[in-house]
Amino acid sequence: MANRYFMCKTDKEPYTYRLGETVNFHIYYRDEGMTVPAHAFKWKIAADFGFEDEGVSDGKTGELFLTASLDKPGFIYVTVQALDETGAPAAESDLFYGGAGVEIEKITSTTEEPEGYHEFWEVCRKELFCVDPTPIEMKKLPENPLYPKHDAYDVKITCAGGIPVSGILTIPRENEKYPARVVYQGYGVKSAWYNYSDAAIIFCINAHGIHNGEPQSYYDALVNGRLANYGFDEEQNKNPHTCYFKYMMIRAAQALRYVMTLPEWDGKNLTARGGSQGAVQAMQASYLIDEVTLIDIWVPWLCDINAAATGRLCGWGDFSGNAIRYFDTSLRAKYTNKKTVIVAGLGDYTSPPAGVVAMMHNLKGERTLYLVQGKEHIYSSPEEESFEVKETEI
Repeated sequence: MANRYFMCKTDKEPYTYRLGETVNFHIYYRDEGMTVPAHAFKWKIAADFGFEDEGVSDGKTGELFLTASLDKPGFIYVTVQALDETGAPAAESDLFYGGAGVEIEKITSTTEEPEGYHEFWEVCRKELFCVDPTPIEMKKLPENPLYPKHDAYDVKITCAGGIPVSGILTIPRENEKYPARVVYQGYGVKSAWYNYSDAAIIFCINAHGIHNGEPQSYYDALVNGRLANYGFDEEQNKNPHTCYFKYMMIRAAQALRYVMTLPEWDGKNLTARGGSQGAVQAMQASYLIDEVTLIDIWVPWLCDINAAATGRLCGWGDFSGNAIRYFDTSLRAKYTNKKTVIVAGLGDYTSPPAGVVAMMHNLKGERTLYLVQGKEHIYSSPEEESFEVKETEI
């Protein structure tokens, strides 16, 4: 049986509140689409610029009413947990993660462009194009009975930096030309995924150039060994050229170059897609590869990483002041004129919505943003609600 969960309604679209206006959160405890009682609800409200409130409320109606407001443009963050009669977290019950935005059209990025930013990325471009995207290994994989009209390959490709691009390539077997999509993964150490589409070539790469399809013990050994806490080494992060992410981004771009060599590609449509760390890869790789036509990202990481210094709620990782700024997506957005679609969670404080909005405001091309009520970085409520932020409102 699925866990119980929460859903939330606000008295207006949750990104449209004005300064000083009361935000009314009406939160329901649910079980398979029905509101159900709990013993109690433990809740907490936090917001940009220091506002906090918390408490425990009776849960007998299965409903909870909370209010908050902001006097500066930003976001309010709400979490709720159901409690049992002992005051412990209720069994088989998900938490609620949500929130609301206030005058989000006025949210701007705060992270400053580091010295030598453009020079660094031009070096990355030169390194990228010094190595042709040549397959080192292309192993045909067993046919998937669920997708009998596709060929699948485990592929490794030459790349600058001494580590190959490594991923799973799937191609429809209809002797036609197709759009191509490169898919990037979030933070972690894992095999590339098997993604299939009847309408596209898909190349999903792992973030580290490691082997795909290995036993879990192989990935666990890397997590506890040379890839432990990758990207967080303070010594490496003193210089963008020694940051772990540098060659991860170059591999991401090389993957795009590779799919452009495939005879099945239609020569026109090229998508860079990923979530969290994968969104960072998609953004940076698309800057290096002019042919990208769509950047399709969700819960993007490293958006305006200096925002905590201004009082906004910060995301995962303290990177302010070091070379990770070279990979900040709010800076990259200033030089991105490609069509971009973004999904962000109103309850995601790994990649806070204020940072995502700041990044989105910097984009120079066509842009679409969806803010999702009931969505955290990974978790989504079964009754999440998505709101498209209209271009006239941003």
